[in-house]
Amino acid sequence: MLAITQRLLRLRQAGVTLVELVIVLAILGVLAVAAAPSVVDRWQRDTVILLAEQFASAASLAQTMAQYQHLQTNLVPLDTQKGWAGGWKLTTSPAASDPDRTISNPQEETTFSISPPITQAVRINWSAGAGLSYAPVGYSRRSNGGQLYGTLEISWGRHVRQVRINSVGRARICNPTTDGNSCKPMGVDAPDP
Repeated sequence: MLAITQRLLRLRQAGVTLVELVIVLAILGVLAVAAAPSVVDRWQRDTVILLAEQFASAASLAQTMAQYQHLQTNLVPLDTQKGWAGGWKLTTSPAASDPDRTISNPQEETTFSISPPITQAVRINWSAGAGLSYAPVGYSRRSNGGQLYGTLEISWGRHVRQVRINSVGRARICNPTTDGNSCKPMGVDAPDP
């Protein structure tokens, strides 16, 4: 009889009481609430970095296609009402008669790639007009042959990245909080070399 009692006693002590379970769940809840802001902050930072890299990559692709295929390439917003936050598309069209100029409204366009729309919380500002055009020589140009350079600023929460397009069309990503004076928006200072 003594063996049965000890076995039952051990089985009863092997479980967890309701009080212990509630205490553990309360501690886990407090830890989860404490971790939530840092998770959201990291998500915002990673989204801003990803969008900046996607835009810089699209601009570099547009420049390379223009230069090596001798076509005019355009990087423009998908929806003119939403602007760049609605996503962007890369199109190609035949070159203008002057290789240093671009056609403002090309008749024949081929859409090469499209980016998905962006979450509404992300803010995107472009300083250089409606879009980005590359002449067949690979330089970013306006339709009159003038230089086209500007800054696309992407921000969400406290995180900001700028994609700077310099006077020859090269894209560069910078962080205004850590890069200081080298990351001013284009047009505020002298053009990026």
